[in-house]
Amino acid sequence: MRERQDRPAAKKFFQAVGLLALALVSVYIIVQCFVIFRQSYKTETAIRYTMAESVRLSGVVAFDSVDVAGSGNLGYLVQDGERVTNGTVVAECYTNDEQGVQRERLDRLARTITLLTKSQNSTGSELSVLTNQTRQSLYNLLDKLDTAQYGGISEAEDNFLLAQNRLQISTGQTAGFSQTIAALQEEYDGLKSQLDTLQTITAATNGYFSSTAASPSIRADRQALDDADPAALQTMLQEGFPAADADRAGQITTGFSWKFYAVCDLDTAARFENVGTVKISVPGKQNTPLSATVEEVQTDKDGGIAKIVLQCQTINADILGFGLETVQIDLKTYEGIRIDKQALHIVDGQRGVYVKYGNLQRFLRIATLYENDSYILIPDNGKIGTDNEVRLYDEIIVQGTNLQDGKLL
Repeated sequence: MRERQDRPAAKKFFQAVGLLALALVSVYIIVQCFVIFRQSYKTETAIRYTMAESVRLSGVVAFDSVDVAGSGNLGYLVQDGERVTNGTVVAECYTNDEQGVQRERLDRLARTITLLTKSQNSTGSELSVLTNQTRQSLYNLLDKLDTAQYGGISEAEDNFLLAQNRLQISTGQTAGFSQTIAALQEEYDGLKSQLDTLQTITAATNGYFSSTAASPSIRADRQALDDADPAALQTMLQEGFPAADADRAGQITTGFSWKFYAVCDLDTAARFENVGTVKISVPGKQNTPLSATVEEVQTDKDGGIAKIVLQCQTINADILGFGLETVQIDLKTYEGIRIDKQALHIVDGQRGVYVKYGNLQRFLRIATLYENDSYILIPDNGKIGTDNEVRLYDEIIVQGTNLQDGKLL
């Protein structure tokens, strides 16, 4: 009787053991799947990069410029930043809103007539060449739209239409555009005769034109800025500058050079010692760094400040609108391989990073060219056994646990 009672108990025991074993196996499988499908490390490819030792200074930009007299409802005939000569018509005065619409129509007509004329004057190119030109110009137009390069869309559109028109003539889809050109030319001549009677504004000197809206909103006296010592310049920047005259047609910058004036502390001024040229940019306005020369570093040791003057000889429409600006100045640039600073490890006193080689992790030494709070720049000469072992396109382990040279990932 007792033997019969022990059998259900033993059966229950073995069932419990079996269930426990099954649970352990299940947990093991889940853990392994988690490890496999969710890597415990993050890698980043080592790429070639340029980094700069930079400072940011707030100051004022000044030009040699003259005002262009004129007011009223103006229509501009030249682009901001365009070079003009004495006597160039820069704007016309409208007496009603319809004239502005007519000017826009006249410009579109001129553009269309030029495009159709060029389409007819094309030499007999092979069909494959014309097809390729049409395809490439379409790709270029789509790329401009996709990357928001709106300034180049008109030219890209013209190139596509020109290629398309030439293809139509070559394939016999049209005999030409002579009749269309004649009709457009007649409309153009009629509108032009009406607009030719308008009062115009001309440039009184040679230089680079900018409309009132695209000109600086302040009036900075370049000679006064040149003559100011650090303390005087600091006072000028703190008190501000008078507003530019709004009742004008614009201004003409008579030279292609301009200066940036700023005040900084003595430690920052010391960084400009023995520096002849720098790169200068205005984030959000002129993002491409431009070459500039360090014209003056004047210190006031008693006041603990210094005057910095930089001169740049590049002009464009964006630059012509500079006034009070915060400028980024790249004192020195370095080129090499960029590594995220999170990847840095110090092993036996040696700075280095762990690199993924297949399923292995390897510790490679690095030599630093330059570093900031986020990245390290190393030479582009990596070779095993040297002070710098990391090479271009290595997979750097940026985040990971239990990293060890030669260990499986």
